[in-house]
Amino acid sequence: MTPSAFRERLRAGEPLLGTLVQIPRPEVAVRLARQGFDWLFLDGEHGGYGPFETSRTLAALGGTTPCLLRVPNQDPEVIADAAACGAAGLIVPHVDSAAQAEAAVRAVQGRGLVVVQVESREAVAEVGAIARVPGVDAVFVGPYDLTTSLGIPERFDHPDFLGALETIRAACRATGMPLGLFRMTGVEARQHLAQGFTLLAAGTDGTLLEAGAQALLAALRG
Repeated sequence: MTPSAFRERLRAGEPLLGTLVQIPRPEVAVRLARQGFDWLFLDGEHGGYGPFETSRTLAALGGTTPCLLRVPNQDPEVIADAAACGAAGLIVPHVDSAAQAEAAVRAVQGRGLVVVQVESREAVAEVGAIARVPGVDAVFVGPYDLTTSLGIPERFDHPDFLGALETIRAACRATGMPLGLFRMTGVEARQHLAQGFTLLAAGTDGTLLEAGAQALLAALRG
């Protein structure tokens, strides 16, 4: 799938299912891509993906699976260097205001999608303005940091978290902004599809590796 086709599917509201890749080895991303994910979330904030690792991985994938690269911070030079790698787009963390979203769009300079992460109490309050920034292609919820900011770390069934999700959803629906989020399991992520979250990432390469190893050992041990 080309980056332009990925953007068209995103704008059309199609479910786009991905997983988070933190191990900066092309072989890992290639094997995950072969399973049929719509996209891969290359992590440069909590994982090992910088411009060099991203370029190597994109070359190994050969354009088969779109990748969004999460940058470690909002430094314009960091964003510009990441945008030059050729990924389908960038995920920019901790965007708390329209001004920060505008700065990210300027730094990307049209070289791919701009996905901004809403993951704080302040971002939820400003999400309407963030979603109206020209050049922002999607809003992506970071549930772990968001629940921490709300004072309810990892309590994803808490009314405050659910209320924040509804605020974000309503703001994005009003502007026609595509919406995504990360959850650790497929079951958790899937429940948000009906709420309008279509850019979904579930699990990590590390948790998938652990689950596969655990299943193998369980079978071996009977």
